[in-house]
Amino acid sequence: MNVRYLGHCSFLIVSTKGTNIVTDPYGIHIPYKFPNISADVVVISHEHQDHNAAWRVNGEPFVVKRTSDFQVEFEVPVKRTKEKIVFTGIPTYHDGTSGRRRGPNTTWVWHMEGVRYVFLGDVGHVLNDKQIAAIGGDADVLFLPIGGLTTVGSTEASLIINQLSPKIVLPMHFKTPQIELLNLADEPLEVFLNKMANVEYTYTMSIDIDLARLPFKTKIMVLNYE
Repeated sequence: MNVRYLGHCSFLIVSTKGTNIVTDPYGIHIPYKFPNISADVVVISHEHQDHNAAWRVNGEPFVVKRTSDFQVEFEVPVKRTKEKIVFTGIPTYHDGTSGRRRGPNTTWVWHMEGVRYVFLGDVGHVLNDKQIAAIGGDADVLFLPIGGLTTVGSTEASLIINQLSPKIVLPMHFKTPQIELLNLADEPLEVFLNKMANVEYTYTMSIDIDLARLPFKTKIMVLNYE
């Protein structure tokens, strides 16, 4: 499988059979270059315009988003590749005040080829026991916001790593020159990385994921977004 970083909280995950999943495509006000891509599934964590621009993804994808206050599950059959993927949506919040400031958020969990993917979206708090139990075990690949201000910052992000014991952490939603005036994050990537051990700069936009080759110790993998 391959995971490619598209910037902000958006990733393209491609199975070995060719199923394409895109997470949280951002609107045109985010000044990253969103690629001209197609997908079978688009995963949306919450309804803010820097996360819900499914219209930017070609191919009439199935859009997975939570439509209730409770945990949800979607079984998505991909006819093109004959794969079936189950997405579990776990209610979380966009802030540390039970959503009173920024509303709800959904943490999405799915398995592909034996690998457990956990996409936290714009989570704004450390997870509670119920949420950890709903995730259902250690994360293999954790998509983790780290930039603070509107999500968890580096300190809370490190606590979430301790809670979920991921094999691979892919940082997202951090302050960059492109978005520093948009009030979306106030901590750059380096603030988080300075608190972490076992950091790998990939110097590329994508990495290959293989169940048999997952690291034994949590590894922070930094992907370029363009």
